[in-house]
Amino acid sequence: MRFIRYGIIVLTVLAMTAGCAPQRLPLEQGERISLSQVLQQTLRHYEGIKTLQTQLFIQLEMRDEYYVLRGVLLYERPTRLRLQLTSSLGGTVGEVIYNEGLVSILLPSKGRIYQGRIEEGEGKGGDALFLIMIYSDYAEIGGRRFPTRIYGEGEEMSIRFNVRLRDPQVDVALPEGVFIPPTAGWEVHPLSELKGLLSGIEREEK
Repeated sequence: MRFIRYGIIVLTVLAMTAGCAPQRLPLEQGERISLSQVLQQTLRHYEGIKTLQTQLFIQLEMRDEYYVLRGVLLYERPTRLRLQLTSSLGGTVGEVIYNEGLVSILLPSKGRIYQGRIEEGEGKGGDALFLIMIYSDYAEIGGRRFPTRIYGEGEEMSIRFNVRLRDPQVDVALPEGVFIPPTAGWEVHPLSELKGLLSGIEREEK
């Protein structure tokens, strides 16, 4: 159950993230970003890119537990993305589909989709929680310069993350309909049901 909750946290943070655990960061070195603005601020670092397709390698540390996840990210300008995360054992943890303000979080283990507009989280818990984020290891492909590593930690949350892009492809045509979430056979729940998940997790684990 913990793994599912932590997987949801990663999905929400990126509604976009081997070896040793992520390095603890001096807070003054990174950008301080409210959770509700993470996606908007991150996309600033990819301006000029029409489409991006890349594999992801993600390290996540939550309290005393440590996870390694892998994923696939599809991005289309201006604000469409799809993120699929799998565990080290190969099972799908979940997916996020963001299509111009509409967020769909798919959890196959529960057969559920949480869906709603991103504005539902603004002005609530998402503006009360902050991440310290650093963008680094810039690559230049096809005249486009962008970070291939995003890492950081929660300001008042026991979470650290390290996301690396592997073999990114820039401005390559993406499959048609890839940003349209499936609904047949899934239980569809409002995104608001995830309200309080992040702000309450510290309380639950104490």
